[in-house]
Amino acid sequence: METTYTMIGVDGLQYGPITLDQLKAWIVEGRVTADTKILRSDTNSWLRAAQYVELDLAPAPPTAPTAVAPMRAAQPASQPLSADPVLLRRVRSAATWFFFIGALSAVNTLMAVTHQGGFFLVGLGVNLLIANQALSLLLSGIFALFGVFARLGHTWSFIVGMVLYALDAVVFYNVHMWLPFAFHIYALFRIGLGLKANMDLKAQSR
Repeated sequence: METTYTMIGVDGLQYGPITLDQLKAWIVEGRVTADTKILRSDTNSWLRAAQYVELDLAPAPPTAPTAVAPMRAAQPASQPLSADPVLLRRVRSAATWFFFIGALSAVNTLMAVTHQGGFFLVGLGVNLLIANQALSLLLSGIFALFGVFARLGHTWSFIVGMVLYALDAVVFYNVHMWLPFAFHIYALFRIGLGLKANMDLKAQSR
């Protein structure tokens, strides 16, 4: 079977699989550089294009600095300079679920105060049981904070947020409200994908 290649473009999307000749043509067109992430069909990891000897993309030798450059702010360890953009997208997508949970839980609390009826299924079930609206809004804000820290790559935020949201799913399970319970399980699944992607990113940075 012919070896094929898949690349990640500057837009973060995957292109391929393509043959070696097609990939070399893309190099000539400037679509592929030495730093482009490439997955060869006979490997299990994304590597820089320069690491494939058959592409003849050896990195240019470093030039001597002409002046002392100002120090750049350190990038979070959870997001290395060569981080896989696909994994980064999964982490940020999962973090967005915490924002949804926090925001819709706050809306549910306000709807309960105004006696609007109904609620958003992904919101916190415990908020529907708490009479103190300030406490309900605080819990909603805590989940939004989980989203902030998860987006920055903090593994603890994913884990603590998932545990608390799983306990919240028990609220709907106990009263046999299966639709919001199912939404909770789906949200936990999507957040779990982000947790795995975040752990993979940390493994790559070691």
